[in-house]
Amino acid sequence: MGDDANTADDASDEPLLLGVDAGLTNVKAAVFDADGRELTVASRASPNVDAGPERVERDMDEFWAVTCDVVREAVASDGVGGDRIAGVGVAGHGHGLYALDSEGEPVRPGITSLDSRATSVVDAWDEAGLTAAVAERIGYEPFVADPLSLLGWLQREEPDAYDAIDRLLFCKDYLKYRLTDVVCTDETEASVFFDPDREAYSAEAFELLGLDDCLEALPAIVPSWEACGEVTPAAAAETGLDAGTPVASGLHDVGAVALGAGAHRPGQGTLIVGTWGQSISLTADPGGHEAAGIARRFLRDGWLRYRGTRSAAAAVDWFVDECCPDWREDAEARGVDPYRDVNERVADVPAGANGLLFLPYLRGSTDHPNARGGFVGLTEDHTRPAMVRAIYEGVALSLSTHLQELAGDRGLSDVRLGGGGAKSTVWSQLFADVLGEDVVVPAGAEMGARGVAICAGLAVGLYDDHADAVDRTVSTERRHRPDPARVASYRTIREAFETTVEQHVTIWETLKQIGREGKTNGDH
Repeated sequence: MGDDANTADDASDEPLLLGVDAGLTNVKAAVFDADGRELTVASRASPNVDAGPERVERDMDEFWAVTCDVVREAVASDGVGGDRIAGVGVAGHGHGLYALDSEGEPVRPGITSLDSRATSVVDAWDEAGLTAAVAERIGYEPFVADPLSLLGWLQREEPDAYDAIDRLLFCKDYLKYRLTDVVCTDETEASVFFDPDREAYSAEAFELLGLDDCLEALPAIVPSWEACGEVTPAAAAETGLDAGTPVASGLHDVGAVALGAGAHRPGQGTLIVGTWGQSISLTADPGGHEAAGIARRFLRDGWLRYRGTRSAAAAVDWFVDECCPDWREDAEARGVDPYRDVNERVADVPAGANGLLFLPYLRGSTDHPNARGGFVGLTEDHTRPAMVRAIYEGVALSLSTHLQELAGDRGLSDVRLGGGGAKSTVWSQLFADVLGEDVVVPAGAEMGARGVAICAGLAVGLYDDHADAVDRTVSTERRHRPDPARVASYRTIREAFETTVEQHVTIWETLKQIGREGKTNGDH
């Protein structure tokens, strides 16, 4: 009996780690023990605001308030408590724009990476050859939700806000600032502005775009696995954390999910099926500017390259909300998770969705900003489950093609699957069949939060290095092995999908022009 009591006392003294994952859809706070077990998770909807056509913003104070709510709820759970949190890590969506003035106040609402207001800016840069010239400096062409493009839009459309910028931050860096009063970023976020060869901010890129007056606003870089500051007394009062708790510099959420899923070595790949879809390949070097995707510095010695599809699980949500409200009502009446209900409806639809393709570009893509979504091959015989199956397949085909292009001749030693879509066994198996590779779904739901909890654990000395941290904190929930018959089917389906995308590029340009003319006519 005494032994049992000692065990309980010892357990109550074990340090815990808090990971905050501020994504495009939800803000989550998850508490983990040192072995990576999720003890509690709190979640709130991200306070996004539809600020007009193609504009998705956040009130910065409301964003902080929502974050305080989830942190407070997570640390108030039984057996947790702010005094047991040894360290905090924060992840957030990438790109977008969060800027402070000289007083440390937001110059305007934050702009998320769902935003497309800078399309005309990017078009003008394209025509002038500037995006290609910038790509030679930073390894990728700025797209519509990129901070460079958004700075160009602010300079043109909101010059007072542009002139007031004193510090440029990313989503998670604003939350770190509110927690610690420290302004900084980490290597994954900073490298979006890097000259990869020098691993330093590229002054040339800013000068080419006429944004060189923003160079002094770029934040200091603190490695993701090091402490950047401590929770202030004011933040402690709002969050329930103890003042003085170390806060790690954290990661862009793409890197956080990769690390939380167990990917930390060159050759590993990760697919994220969240609001956005992301394809991530870990490499030993950044590659040249002609390489696919965007390169980011990652952890101590590596890089990751990634490509995004701006609508993944969001495409399923859109279809179910718009076309299947009765499904949700039925699931709620039966006490069944709506997503599990959708999964069951899709499970019996064969590969190829009875000859139906779906282009998952409801918000464009980083490759084709003008891309549109749509069903191709639709007939009156297609059912709603077949249409959802086509959405599952369209997302899987898009992300898998990106991943294989990122890996190139190096191939993949290991593929991890994360994000909300990984909860679906049907969708997870579909990825294995499309890739023709084993796909590992790690245990636990909050991989992004786990990734930055690992950063916090490293910052406070709980782990020796990233390999030690992953060995201790990441385990496998499921492994999906490809079915040879479906692999063969998806080779044919992939060819049809890629041909359809190629043939739609010109159509997307035409539709974009029609949309512009419609807006112009509507103004009269």
